[in-house]
Amino acid sequence: MKAAPTMQDVARAAGYSRAAVSMALRGDRSIPEATRERIRAVAGRLGYRPSPLVAALMSLRRRGRTLNKASTTIAYLTSHSPENPWMRQEIYRSMFAGASARGAELGYRLEEFSLGARNMTPERTREILRTRQIHAVVVAPLPNRKTQLDFDCSSFAVVGLGLSVQAPLLERVSNNLFESASLAVARCVDLGYRRIGFAVSQETSHRLGHHWLAGYRFALEQHGLRARLPQLMTELTDELAPAMPAWLRAHRPDVVILGNSEEQLFVGVPPAIGVVDLSVERRDGVRTGIFQNHQLLGAIAVEHVIGKLHAGTLGPLSEAHVHLVAGSWVPGTSAPGPGRRRSARA
Repeated sequence: MKAAPTMQDVARAAGYSRAAVSMALRGDRSIPEATRERIRAVAGRLGYRPSPLVAALMSLRRRGRTLNKASTTIAYLTSHSPENPWMRQEIYRSMFAGASARGAELGYRLEEFSLGARNMTPERTREILRTRQIHAVVVAPLPNRKTQLDFDCSSFAVVGLGLSVQAPLLERVSNNLFESASLAVARCVDLGYRRIGFAVSQETSHRLGHHWLAGYRFALEQHGLRARLPQLMTELTDELAPAMPAWLRAHRPDVVILGNSEEQLFVGVPPAIGVVDLSVERRDGVRTGIFQNHQLLGAIAVEHVIGKLHAGTLGPLSEAHVHLVAGSWVPGTSAPGPGRRRSARA
C-alpha cells in the first residue's frame, strides 16, 4: 500500500520550504495569496491531508500552550431522548464500557455528547466539539426507526457502532447479524428443533438492514426444513408481546428465535417452547442464544476512529465500510430441546 503523502512531499513538489508550506496550508497571510493557492493545489493533487490531532498540537504550541485533555477526548455521540435513555439497555452500556476501556488504554478519554438532550441542536454540539478541539467521534446506535444521523461530521474522524446509521455513509463496526441468525438456526437444528419460529419487530429489522431475517431464511433453506413458519413481525416493538400468544397458537413452533430481547417476550412464551435470544448479554448466561460481545465492538470502534484521526481521514465516506465481528453460541437453558420444558430460571 502506498504511503500517504507528507508535508515534506508537498514542499518538494511545490518547490518551497516545509515551513512555507505549513504556513500556506494554515492560511498564514505572511505568505502571498498566489503562493498559498499554488501550494494548496499541489497538496490537493498529491492527496495530502493534515492530521487534525497534529494541527491542534501545533496550534497550541504556537500559543505557548500544551495539548490539553480535551484534545485527546473522543466524543461518544448519542441520539436517544431523555424519556428513552440509552443507558437503560445493557447492550448499549456494554458498547460504551468497551469503547471507554479501550480508549483509556490508548490514552484517550470517552465523553458522551447527546444530540437528544433538551435545548441541544446538532449545530451547537458541533460547535462545542470544535471549540474543545475534539476531533474524533464514535456514533452510538440510533434509537427506534431512526437510520439517519442528524450531524455534520465532515470535519471529524468518525466511526459508527452497529448498522443503524445508514446515512451519511460511515465506517461502522457491527456483529455479523446474518451469520448470527444462521448460526442460531443451525444450533436449533442440532438440538432437534424442526419448527423454528422467528420474531422481531419491523422497526428493529429495518434499522439492522434485515440481516437477521435474511440469515434466518437462508439457514432454513440450507438445512432443508420443511416447516416454514410465518415470521412474527409487528410494526412496533411494543406490539410484539401482545401478538405473541395468538401467533404461537396459530403456528405451533417448538422454538422461537427472538430478535428483540424485551423481558415480556420471554414471559409470553410457554415453558414447553424453547427460546433463543440473538442478543444474549453474557457468555455464561441462562438464556440460550448469540453473544455478540458488545464490549469488543465498542473497543474496535475506538481503535478505528483513532486510526482515522492520526491518518487525517475525516468525514463521511464515498462508500460505506462495515467491519463484521462474529458472535458466539451460548448454550444456556432456555432452549433445552423439543419436548423438554425450560427451567424456571430460564
